Amino acid sequence: MYDAIILAAGVGKRSGLEENKILYMLEGKPLFMHSVDAFLKEGVNVILVINPQDEEEILKYYKGTYTYGGKNRSDSVYNGLKESKAKYVFIHDAARPFIKDDVIIKIKEKLSEYDAVMCYQRVVDTVYEDFKVLNRDKLMIALTPQAFLKEKYMLCFKKEASKFTDDISLYKSVYDDEVGLVETENKKITTKEDIKALTPKFKIGYSYDIHKTDKNRPLILGGIKIENDFGLLGHSDADVLLHAISESLIGALGLGDLGTHFPDTDLRYKDLDSKKILMFVKDLLNKEGYVIENIDASIFAEKPKLARYIPKMREVIADVLKINKAQVNIKAGTNEGEDSVGKGRSVAASCVSLIRRVK
Repeated sequence: MYDAIILAAGVGKRSGLEENKILYMLEGKPLFMHSVDAFLKEGVNVILVINPQDEEEILKYYKGTYTYGGKNRSDSVYNGLKESKAKYVFIHDAARPFIKDDVIIKIKEKLSEYDAVMCYQRVVDTVYEDFKVLNRDKLMIALTPQAFLKEKYMLCFKKEASKFTDDISLYKSVYDDEVGLVETENKKITTKEDIKALTPKFKIGYSYDIHKTDKNRPLILGGIKIENDFGLLGHSDADVLLHAISESLIGALGLGDLGTHFPDTDLRYKDLDSKKILMFVKDLLNKEGYVIENIDASIFAEKPKLARYIPKMREVIADVLKINKAQVNIKAGTNEGEDSVGKGRSVAASCVSLIRRVK
């Protein structure tokens, strides 16, 4: 009795993704499958309208009826309608994954009274047209799904449908019927910022780094020089602690590893002060819209004893990252004489970091 035509044939250029945004993984499945599953759960058959370029990937998750999209949205809708054998059809954007079960139920109920039903959201902000304030009590934001008596809606496509931006506007250009209304919220995922908002609010990163000892190098740990009879071998200043912290934050952001951004084959980074690496990572966090919640790092060295240096290390790291010292924890230990660290041939560090999305 009911078919849902789910439009997934766009390319999603504004999302900033390399792939179609409807393939973006959200809570264990692609974006489009959230809508598919919602309709199937309520006994509504699904007709998916897809881009042929995405067919192989889509069919890994979806086994139902599908057809290809057209040159524009209205062509895609019509292609879906031709596949439908139901009395009533829902038209829905795959890029609106947050459809609620009760909305589908309410639309079904409205279809017993109306031949066309629109989901909408109230306008709560002040809206201007040429600096004239519009009456927001009379304004609505059109959402999907929208639903129709199929036989009646298909007749609308005798007009030039491509100039209409949604299905209700096309329907109303032909019929003067009253339209049933269902109030809801179902944000459309369109821009890079929308995609970013889907990422977890909190993310964790981990890193482990190890450097060989070298008697001809100074020992730099946590951004400070430590008096000692050996230093660490490395392309930069070999600050193993700052490397572990930096890489754990890069990992939390999902942006690779330290070598991706600072390859040891690049002479620009020869003897580089690792505080500059940490500053670079701070800028990455700002760019991606995250702040640091906590850093918990450990240094593994047989010598020297590091307890008296730790307060200064925490201070330096907090200053570079522009966070509170209380958000930086550093521990020091030995490897009890075992392996290369325990035998004094290397120094290692590990770090777990927690970051939080703020925009």
